[in-house]
Amino acid sequence: MQNPFADYLSAHEEDQFRFLRELVLTQSYSRNKTGVDQVGKLIDHELATLPMSCTRFDQIELGDHLLFRSPACDTHTRQVLLTGHMDTVFPPESGFDWYREEEDRVFGPGVIDMKGGLAVAIFALKALHHVGLLNEIPIALICNSDEEIGSPTSTELITREAEKSYFGMVFECGGLQGEVVTGRKGKTGYLLDITGRPGHAAFAGSGKASAILELAHKVIAIEQMNDPARQLVVNVGTVVGGIGPNTVPEFASAQIDIRYITKADGRDCDTQLQHIAALNRIPDTSAVLTIASSRKPMEQSESNTRLFTWVRHEAERLGLALIPELRSGVSDANTIASAGTPVLDGLGPIGEYDHSSDEYMIKKSLPERTLLAATAIAACWERCRDQEGQAL
Repeated sequence: MQNPFADYLSAHEEDQFRFLRELVLTQSYSRNKTGVDQVGKLIDHELATLPMSCTRFDQIELGDHLLFRSPACDTHTRQVLLTGHMDTVFPPESGFDWYREEEDRVFGPGVIDMKGGLAVAIFALKALHHVGLLNEIPIALICNSDEEIGSPTSTELITREAEKSYFGMVFECGGLQGEVVTGRKGKTGYLLDITGRPGHAAFAGSGKASAILELAHKVIAIEQMNDPARQLVVNVGTVVGGIGPNTVPEFASAQIDIRYITKADGRDCDTQLQHIAALNRIPDTSAVLTIASSRKPMEQSESNTRLFTWVRHEAERLGLALIPELRSGVSDANTIASAGTPVLDGLGPIGEYDHSSDEYMIKKSLPERTLLAATAIAACWERCRDQEGQAL
């Protein structure tokens, strides 16, 4: 049977790449509010011909968040949630500010992370509208401005919308072999501050209360927490301390990043770190451990696996490969999963080298993933509707 979205998307493929180019050439570093807001204007304009309502969540320092809803949201209590972020990691001075298409690849800042994903989601909505499904399927699309810095101002919005959703779809880039993300590690960032007793290095004996020396003991203990068998990654990424070589340092600090698969592993890490912080090897030193940031893991749950199976069924009908992946990095999918909502990520176009000036997209994957998105949204919604009252 002919896919109902294929002809529309094929006829509008050039338009989709035009839109992608506009997004990529708009500088939208996370701290560039003007640029991120301009991306929001481009998206709002692109969706203007669709019967989607738009709510803007104004921000002072960062870009505004946008929430689009299909007409069917007015008559349904639950919905399908799509998310994509408008910001990139590239500051204006990076020099990575161009767009280039080759025969089989597209290059540019954010082309897969994730302006390509935004183009997939938006043109999937256009395809759904073309066949009249936006009046039947309750869809919410969140375009947030701050994912690359941990979504500090959009997490509450995403959580609220996730809590009333059947399932979520996030359009970060797909893997080179067709990977789609069914699980993501959790991430917690810590700040460890050490206080010692200052003094002149010339008169310091073996019992000096050096904050740096105490920190050195703790860094070794922290790095020993790494556990490959559990895919537990612990990293002390920055260390600062002291004011000069001829002084006994009064202060020292370290930033710590941990990645873990399960919530239980995250709690275990926290317990170990608290113990290390409390156990001081150098007399007259003390330590304070604080959480700087945290995202719970997107565990590979039964409901995520079921959702993946549904989407893979549609992919197979389209002749597309789909492979489940546990990905180490975090995204807004972690937030959706934390709300108890089934979610898949990595549904955007396929490419490589995101967060670098070598970032590229495999060109054919943009229309392929858009067709899959439209098809999967319709099919998964139908399954959820038919199973109303049952867990996914």
